[in-house]
Amino acid sequence: MAYDQEAVRTLYRKLLSLYPRAFRERLGESMEQTFNDLRNERKQQTEQGSFGFVVWLFAETAIGVIKEHVLLVKQGDTMKTVTADFRSAAIISLIFMLPFAFLDFLFNQSVLEPIVLFGTLWLLPMAFLVILVPMVRTVRAGNSIMANPVNLLFRVAFLALIAMLWGSLLIDQLPCFIGVPNCD
Repeated sequence: MAYDQEAVRTLYRKLLSLYPRAFRERLGESMEQTFNDLRNERKQQTEQGSFGFVVWLFAETAIGVIKEHVLLVKQGDTMKTVTADFRSAAIISLIFMLPFAFLDFLFNQSVLEPIVLFGTLWLLPMAFLVILVPMVRTVRAGNSIMANPVNLLFRVAFLALIAMLWGSLLIDQLPCFIGVPNCD
């Protein structure tokens, strides 16, 4: 199967751009060079196309992107990362929601609907805590949370939105939780 070499390079560059900024700045260029070297070496070793090999490299890199974003979350700099780079926020949200979306799609909202519901009821408080913890740490350290009022405004707005979503979902599903028949 023939494929355009430049398109593959461009796609790989775009995939590398999904890494966190610090990681990308430190290792992005060398990763791209390694990708090109491995692909050229594979092309010389086999006369067949290297499509499968390229797919394997893309999959391995995508897994690396996810691992690096999970590592950022574990380090506790989540809010700093999220406010500095909105792609990180999108990728972290995708990582958390992808299993629920996949299950929802796979079983057509019938068999696993409670798993999706309770997953969402879990995810919203987790997002609330991720936004709230840096604010609490700032206050406990004796610093003013008013140092950056725009950031504070966005955080408070997101906290209010998350609280309203969680509360409305809970109120909507409360009849089902207490056992009312034929609830939706």
